[in-house]
Amino acid sequence: MKNKVCYLFVFNGYSDWEPALAAAALQQFSEYEVRPFSIDGKAVISAANLQVIPQLSLAEVEADFADIVILPGGAAWSEGRNREISPFIMDVLHKGKLLAAICDATLYLASEGILDDIPHTSNDLGLLKQAVPEYKGEANYVMKPAVTADHVITANGTAGTAFAHAIVSKLGLPENNEQFAFWFGFFHKPEFQSLWHE
Repeated sequence: MKNKVCYLFVFNGYSDWEPALAAAALQQFSEYEVRPFSIDGKAVISAANLQVIPQLSLAEVEADFADIVILPGGAAWSEGRNREISPFIMDVLHKGKLLAAICDATLYLASEGILDDIPHTSNDLGLLKQAVPEYKGEANYVMKPAVTADHVITANGTAGTAFAHAIVSKLGLPENNEQFAFWFGFFHKPEFQSLWHE
């Protein structure tokens, strides 16, 4: 029985491919249970037109029970939506739980001042500054696909694999788990790519 929780935030138009590898790795090869939640607990339609039925609403998630919270990208963030989750996210950070955001979800973190004083990345520094005028973290911006800084992981929208690797590395998924290493190696280790072309 799984005894740790990964909350995955889903919303209409969310970029379903961005957290997919990380969520699959945690659900299949670890003690983490992936529990999708939406603002109202009702079904959402992803950017790929997939209907996702969350297990929980925002009112039902609790920072005390979270071990990691994943925020995928999607246009809603740049449009200023989803801000209802802010009290929960701040509680997650206050309690020292892991928060992972990719693509436009990093714009949300920037708008909340979360990225001002920690190393982080996003889709592009110029776009980040333009989208979030109040952003003050330029000195801490790192030009990498994914960046881990204490309890916050950020990644750009093309870095789903790097995002997943940062998450499983931070959570300490066992590299000596041969099944996990073999499966994840197809995505993360270039030498495995040749297997598809033989």
